[in-house]
Amino acid sequence: MDNTIISYTKNTLLLLFLISVSSCSKDTPGVVNEEELITTVVLNFSTQGEPDQTVRWETEAANSAEIILKANAEYDVQITFLDESDPNDIENINEEIIEEADEHQVFYEFSGVSVTYGQGSSDALDSNQNPVYINSIWNTNAANSGIVRVFLIHEPTTKSATTRDGFGGETDVSVDIPIRIIEE
Repeated sequence: MDNTIISYTKNTLLLLFLISVSSCSKDTPGVVNEEELITTVVLNFSTQGEPDQTVRWETEAANSAEIILKANAEYDVQITFLDESDPNDIENINEEIIEEADEHQVFYEFSGVSVTYGQGSSDALDSNQNPVYINSIWNTNAANSGIVRVFLIHEPTTKSATTRDGFGGETDVSVDIPIRIIEE
């Protein structure tokens, strides 16, 4: 072979080797946003002329709490997600949810009762002005009993779904709470 071709081939191989080695260098790892531990879900219900109702639901405990609402009424509902794994350092996860509104969605799924919900006046909004439903308004209909399944969804693929599967993403927490709608 011609020495020029051999020299050219060696230089090309050396250059490719150096590019390969430099591209494999250790980079600073990206920030890993680990999911928060959520041990407790707290729902606070308020309506005009009635005392507030607070329902605490621990994700890993036997719970007996029940939501009791009046038929044909409107309730302001605030949900709080807590990490109470260390009683000396209780963490309110809502702060992170609000800071990362684009990456979170609260979803309520009702079974056995007719309740609709919408955005509360002080609710957090994502960058597209979609409500997160940390603060919501629930409207009850006829008396009945059932279950409300509460989801905190991480990185939903859409925020306009009507079923849990429709949202996509991961479930950070899901709890089933008995709900009873009573006549006044």
